[in-house]
Amino acid sequence: MLRRVGWLLPGLFLFILALELLKKGAAAVGPLLRGLDVGGVPGALGFGWIMACVVLSGSPVAAIALALLAARTLNTEEAFAMIGGSRLGASFVVLVIGMLDDLRNRRTEKRSAYIGVAALVSTAVVYVPALALGLFALRAGAFEGLRLERYAVGSPLAAIYAPLTRLAASVLPAGALFVAGIGCLLFAFRVLDRVLPDLQSRPTPVSLAGRVTYQPWFMFAVGLGVTVLTMSVSVSLSLLVPLAARGYVRRENVVPYILGANITTFIDTLFAGAVVGHPDAVRVVAVMMATVTALSLPIVFGFPYAFERLVDHLARGATRSGRSVAWFVGGLFFVPLLLMVL
Repeated sequence: MLRRVGWLLPGLFLFILALELLKKGAAAVGPLLRGLDVGGVPGALGFGWIMACVVLSGSPVAAIALALLAARTLNTEEAFAMIGGSRLGASFVVLVIGMLDDLRNRRTEKRSAYIGVAALVSTAVVYVPALALGLFALRAGAFEGLRLERYAVGSPLAAIYAPLTRLAASVLPAGALFVAGIGCLLFAFRVLDRVLPDLQSRPTPVSLAGRVTYQPWFMFAVGLGVTVLTMSVSVSLSLLVPLAARGYVRRENVVPYILGANITTFIDTLFAGAVVGHPDAVRVVAVMMATVTALSLPIVFGFPYAFERLVDHLARGATRSGRSVAWFVGGLFFVPLLLMVL
């Protein structure tokens, strides 16, 4: 326990330092994004989506979106769309882990890949309308009271980090500074992982859930809780792969768990929004979290089984064979690339 706590402060220090480096280096990213024709809401959505697939995690991409917002490289709506895109691509790592598990065990039935497809489909079905609803809410002035001026959180941090970022900026060009910020952010997440409990090495609420009467609200609550503990939807959803493969979690248990995980995954992004120094950063994350919650709760408490059947039908179709999985992965990359060129 003491060892885990000992990693907490260095992890937080590196996390905030990474955000400061990203803001300093964001000036070089603006021309790159425009050169790639990444502009407007569709382009930012596609860019966040494909970046999350490439780095196999959504949280660093969401943090980068907030840093670009603070540097005025993205506007509020573009940052909102990029964060949404990061969540659409975050579950790709679950599909990768699932495919590797199926290959390792030489399964003809893509039992583990099914979990990754279900995670991606469940996320998309909720997040796409949530993005549209969230954009409307932002334009209508929702959560205006959550606007944080720079002095609210920036001044104390500036005294600590300004000397470090000035030194880095004097040594590195803006582009290299941004890359260094990404590397620091990924390393910070790895350090913070050491603080988190090892949920795979002991009995967990997820594994125990398979032994009790199944209720959608129960698995929804488990998804909320496990993602709070892991601070990463990629980690909490990846836990489903070995658990489902070994029968601890039934397929019909998966969907409400995913819906819960997709809400509390924003906790670390809220923290990032509070420290980047842009007035709208926390508000953007809060609107996203609110709209995803507003659309998830009716599914879990109103028509969970109909939604599960829809996801199950799509996931079974996409994992019918190795070729169908390949087509699904191809579409997963084609759609965000198409959005970027619109």
